[in-house]
Amino acid sequence: MTPGVSDIKTSWHRCDQVHHLDCYELPSIDRVSELELKEEKERINEYLIDAMPLLDKLRLTAQNSGYCVLVTNNKGVVVERYLDSNVAKELGDERLGNGSVWSESVAGTNGVGTCLETGRPITVFAGDHFSNSFRHLTCSAAPLIGPDGKIFGVLDVSAFAKGNKRLQGFALNTVCETANKVETLLFKKKYSSEYLIFSLLSEQSRSCTESTSLVAVNYEGIVCAATTSALSIFNVNQEHKIIGFSISSLFGIEINEVLSGNVKPVRCHGSPSGYGLWLANLSPTDESKARKTKRKPLSIDSSKINSELMKCAGKDEKLVQKASICLKTINRKINILLQGETGTGKEVWAKAIHKSSDRKDKPFITLNCASIPESLIESELFGYTSGTFTGGLKGGKVGKILASDGGTLFLDEIGDMPIALQARLLRVIAESEITPLGQNEPVQVNLHVICATHRDLKELISKGEFREDLYYRISGVNIELPAFRERGDKTEIINSLVEKIQISDGFTQKFALSQPVIRRLCDYHWPGNIRQLKSALQYAMCVCEGSEIDIADLPEELLLQQEAKNSILPPELSPSVGCSNLSSRELSEANKIIETLTENRWIVTRAARALNISRSTLHRKLKKYNLLVDE
Repeated sequence: MTPGVSDIKTSWHRCDQVHHLDCYELPSIDRVSELELKEEKERINEYLIDAMPLLDKLRLTAQNSGYCVLVTNNKGVVVERYLDSNVAKELGDERLGNGSVWSESVAGTNGVGTCLETGRPITVFAGDHFSNSFRHLTCSAAPLIGPDGKIFGVLDVSAFAKGNKRLQGFALNTVCETANKVETLLFKKKYSSEYLIFSLLSEQSRSCTESTSLVAVNYEGIVCAATTSALSIFNVNQEHKIIGFSISSLFGIEINEVLSGNVKPVRCHGSPSGYGLWLANLSPTDESKARKTKRKPLSIDSSKINSELMKCAGKDEKLVQKASICLKTINRKINILLQGETGTGKEVWAKAIHKSSDRKDKPFITLNCASIPESLIESELFGYTSGTFTGGLKGGKVGKILASDGGTLFLDEIGDMPIALQARLLRVIAESEITPLGQNEPVQVNLHVICATHRDLKELISKGEFREDLYYRISGVNIELPAFRERGDKTEIINSLVEKIQISDGFTQKFALSQPVIRRLCDYHWPGNIRQLKSALQYAMCVCEGSEIDIADLPEELLLQQEAKNSILPPELSPSVGCSNLSSRELSEANKIIETLTENRWIVTRAARALNISRSTLHRKLKKYNLLVDE
């Protein structure tokens, strides 16, 4: 059964079983209000304003063939019709007016409505129409696809049905060609200023100007977007199945070869006929232009400057650049890998990426692959149906993947995922469908995956503990988060954390950090990174007796290292050296402190413990007796 016949048969089933239409009744074609029509026209015109020459050419062809041309929105509402021939004007009485609704649920099987249902071009000829009222018509329609890969409308040519369906091939080819060119125009308009545009051409072709098979590639050679025609070359219908891959892995050619002008036909993986890779918008022979373009600085929408993601980056220059890359790819279904030491804020970044994306109103689902036993992680991730397990939930369980449908799935510690489960995850990401345990039929899922790990995945790959193909699927954008000790904005982070803790922990007073404390915090090696820093600040704010946090208020582990480092003998204490005003009791106490400090190598924490007093009390006595050692 051909795709067209299959689509018609499936559409009839929907009309009968889902839409509950009667093929013998005259459908009541709905119309939107004048205000709604005006708004929809304005929205469609934003897409088509630059494509009018293409529509004019289609109108001329339709005029000579006795067809009318319809442009609808993505709900099947006719926003523009062109009746340029006498025959077409007769069609104007067939309820094809502006504002009429031709969705399948209203009008049954028809070119516009069924095209929207399937997302594919289609011809609905004569008796293919579900309603008897429209079986004297023929309609050929193709989806209008925007630069984001989403359908924003339908382009349709309709006429009175004559001859047989095979004769309608010309009409379908013509409307498809126009729709593809509109998509190409919009694609170039959006991506050519920020990305390299490559055309995929047959080995026999030598003209890239007419190609509608385009991919947008960043300056690292990663595919970031593709037209529908380009996707068809790979026999896929969803962008994310090639997006995030390098052109070297897809086409066997390096980005530098393209930029230097060494472009040659290469065989495309998955395409038996082979395709050549051609550069559409950048002259291969102009190396200086290529180098200049390659160095083009990153820029982002000014409205995103204050996004959650940019706040995470702070003032660290490298992180700001990485955040900028994320913002450019955030809505393109490119999976993201966050790598860094424990406590560097990988989950915070994942949440910020989610909140900065178009998915921010959808679920953010987290799974820590290291915290769940291997025997349970599969059911947690994929879910299961009722009766799958003895002792399982009565109604089954929705897994993390399906729960994140439309939103973001954050897989923390992906390096700890069992190797057998990695194969299943790879299939889910590649196919955008999941089969819960105990179920036979797969379920489609709109998935965006962010993974994180503190482990070296490439080392795990070399040991056979992590799948290389999965690594390339999840690392479309690879973000290495620096340890806190390596960041260039430590002081800003410390002050920002103090402010956040004051609010989140309900402190009524504002705290300030003394300069010695700031120096100590900046110099400390922080094995637990920002997570440890936050805990240290929370502790200091709780024990601080005033509004200024001093060295004595810091946790013990921050002092042991520095105190051992600064183990020096202080000047001798005697009444003749600045202490002549001490009483005998005070002098005795001071000498006892010196003796205890000496025994403990002048490590204040140990000395305080030996004296059975708090560290803060010992610091006050050191200050009183002029025994303070530079911390």
